[in-house]
Amino acid sequence: MADVIKQLLLDKLINDLNGHIREARVNIGGVQTAYPIYKTVVSGLSVRKYIYIEETQAIGKQLLGAALLDLDGNILADQPLTVTKNDKGFLIAFEFVLRLEANAGGI
Repeated sequence: MADVIKQLLLDKLINDLNGHIREARVNIGGVQTAYPIYKTVVSGLSVRKYIYIEETQAIGKQLLGAALLDLDGNILADQPLTVTKNDKGFLIAFEFVLRLEANAGGI
């Protein structure tokens, strides 16, 4: 793979992936609530996006799911949750790992 796919292409793909995710939406007790991306970690071929629900938010309510959205509000990724929020902060993580395969040669 290293001979065909150059690091520049991998960097561009990771940056492109990272750039599409603009905000999050969390289903709290059946109500969709917008949240900013709390933190982003880009490391090698992975991108992690974190959503943080503060200590004072949604106490005693069910967190039913979270989604990552693009600039137009389209859902790019989502995950179900079944958590009752307590009086502690709650961190939701999404991780994307880029894996590429290339075939080179003649026909």
